[in-house]
Amino acid sequence: MNLTFDFAFEGFRIIRERPKLIAFWGAITLFGYGVMSLIMVHVAGPQIMAFVKMIIAQADTGSAGVDQAFMINISQQILLAGLMCLPVHVVMTSVVLGAVCRVAFGETDDRLGFLAFGWQEIRLIAVKTASLAVIAALFLGVALVGTMAGLLIGGANSQAATGLQTLGVIAGLGAAIWLSLRLSLNGPHSFDSQSLNIFGSLAMTNERFWSLFTGYATATALAMVVRFLCDKIIEAVQVLSLGLRVTGDMIMPDMTSIVSFLTPASVIALALTFAVVAPLMAAIQLGAPVAAYRALKGRTPVRKVKEEAAR
Repeated sequence: MNLTFDFAFEGFRIIRERPKLIAFWGAITLFGYGVMSLIMVHVAGPQIMAFVKMIIAQADTGSAGVDQAFMINISQQILLAGLMCLPVHVVMTSVVLGAVCRVAFGETDDRLGFLAFGWQEIRLIAVKTASLAVIAALFLGVALVGTMAGLLIGGANSQAATGLQTLGVIAGLGAAIWLSLRLSLNGPHSFDSQSLNIFGSLAMTNERFWSLFTGYATATALAMVVRFLCDKIIEAVQVLSLGLRVTGDMIMPDMTSIVSFLTPASVIALALTFAVVAPLMAAIQLGAPVAAYRALKGRTPVRKVKEEAAR
């Protein structure tokens, strides 16, 4: 089957036809992102704020020096916080993906916004976890090759070693993006076949890299536009409800502690972002691979079936 560019807009169609899904999916994203935000603040909040202050100070003074020990500490805390957030993100994304699959594949029971938690969601969690593990292993493997090549050729402190390490990281990122795209259909595939199918996506995406890449890039860009516009609306709500001036604190709240993080302005912004903006972005970004899978499988979109029946 040919893959048309139309799949990139599936998320917009879903929300346009069923706007009430935002309320149901927003409850899931509000809880998930809320928990992840608290984890980030508790585990790495002070380090994140110290890093932001360092960047601002360097921009003001024009200096570029970095304390290596300081950066290592920041990186370790942020990595730890990210790893603690990862299970929450995987579960949340898998539950919403299951709902998106039900909408796109034509199920009609939308009492809870197509949300459920059963074997399908457990299967999606397993597929997502396995995919992330494989992608991370590929990235680390390619990056490690660059590091080892630099050490063998120029030694630990040479410019050649630094250059090859950087090249290895860039190549690793490229390989990770390539594999992410090639595995992007394994969630919808596993949902549709009701089986754990991690690598079946490779055959479906063969020779379709650029078609998928263009569609996903478009969906991501549209999601960023939606996020930008919604952020401006949220800022207006903060100004009107609390009488605040538009400042950088609205965009970057104080993460030094949970108490300083949960100010009225921050709570309003987080609640609106996680409950309204996040489900919109999830529909756009998760809807694209589901629609791509449906197109490659030769399924007729549900809306077209209804249009033909109405005629």
